[in-house]
Amino acid sequence: MENFEKILLAYDGSECGRIALRRTLPLLGSGEVEVHLLAVVPLTGAVAAAEGFYTESMYEAERERIEQILAEGVNLLKDRGVDAEGHLRAGEPAHQIAKLADDLAVNLVVVGHQRRGVLARWWQGSVGASLLDRLSCSLLVVQAPGDGDDVAAP
Repeated sequence: MENFEKILLAYDGSECGRIALRRTLPLLGSGEVEVHLLAVVPLTGAVAAAEGFYTESMYEAERERIEQILAEGVNLLKDRGVDAEGHLRAGEPAHQIAKLADDLAVNLVVVGHQRRGVLARWWQGSVGASLLDRLSCSLLVVQAPGDGDDVAAP
């Protein structure tokens, strides 16, 4: 298996994101891996603001909320002895994750995943699935323990 020297964790502060962060800790070692944490401010708020559906102050409040989520993730890693650098980007999450992964030349991207129904997946898409064709490195999709336990066996 490839040694992962640079890891990018996509972190949105959701329960799935927190689980992915905690479950990735064993991969991070103790100072042996360069760790980057990315939070993305979706542009949907900026677009809605431009169209008059969403005020600039609402967008700024969302940006500040996501900055706090990013700081929470970086602090969690630092509390566990992992030195991590936080990055904040605005845009479509899969695009921003792939772009930063390329810019930093990471070996592994980690994203959390929450199971959804077929209709929700079709409507909203999947960041993990979108990343498969965009990344030039490995991708680890982490889900909560037992997340698939309610799926009926064939």
